[in-house]
Amino acid sequence: PEVSAFRGHTPATRATMAPPRFALAVSLALFAALGDATHPRPLYDHYASYARWLVHESDYAVVATHHGQDVFTNIMSVSDGEGYEHSTGVIYTYLPGLDSTYIDLMADDRVSVTFTEMALDGGTSGGCANSTAENPPCGRLTIIGRLTQVPKEHEATALKYLLARHPVMKEWEKAHEFKPFWLAPENITSFFLINFFGGAVHPTVADYLAAPWYRTDIHDGDALCTVCGHTYDAEKDGGGKAFEDLPDSWTCPVCGSPKSAFKKQVHADGSLTWAHGEALHV
Repeated sequence: PEVSAFRGHTPATRATMAPPRFALAVSLALFAALGDATHPRPLYDHYASYARWLVHESDYAVVATHHGQDVFTNIMSVSDGEGYEHSTGVIYTYLPGLDSTYIDLMADDRVSVTFTEMALDGGTSGGCANSTAENPPCGRLTIIGRLTQVPKEHEATALKYLLARHPVMKEWEKAHEFKPFWLAPENITSFFLINFFGGAVHPTVADYLAAPWYRTDIHDGDALCTVCGHTYDAEKDGGGKAFEDLPDSWTCPVCGSPKSAFKKQVHADGSLTWAHGEALHV
């Protein structure tokens, strides 16, 4: 059965897995903005790719563990590759032996790990701008599985990835007996993804690992909807008009967002960049 830290519990698990209201409120309150621009956001209906993107762009996630007869939620910093320009999709974290999450995992390593797009770009990514984290176009992903200590043969890789993304962790190695943990692909049970209207979708582990982790089909000068990722097509969407010539009342044909939600895409020094703040207004 699917168990999410935030929603989707089955009747059989709801009583034991549903986090207390105060714990959930604290977890949500701890989500904060990362601030820097992200890699190009995949189209909303490229679900496995979107899940990879959200995991890689996130600095941290909320982890829910079994805590006796209750549930405990906590923040954990994550990394899935060697720095910001490398992604494997495999989630690593670094936990101290005195931490409640660590102690819970020693008794029961079943977890849910949740990411929210609201934590990216100061809360302006995708459908999050001027909205709320529960609004479907503001994507969220929960991964269900087992969070286990990284085996010795993979420990060097885990630490390399974690320290590349979080250099401050180097200072932690001397204290509190920190250990690397991971959601090994074979230990992932399911994905629970909402990034648009219509309910949750559930990419497979194989599709998730094989998917591109950012969008690559964007061309210089394209106007893209920042909510759903639709690329404006003058012939299909605007009767042959250039985007700049559309009336202010024009809306995205996919998600209904206003014209101001579209951003021009630009290249700088030969590489693709996401122009977050350049909404077009006629």
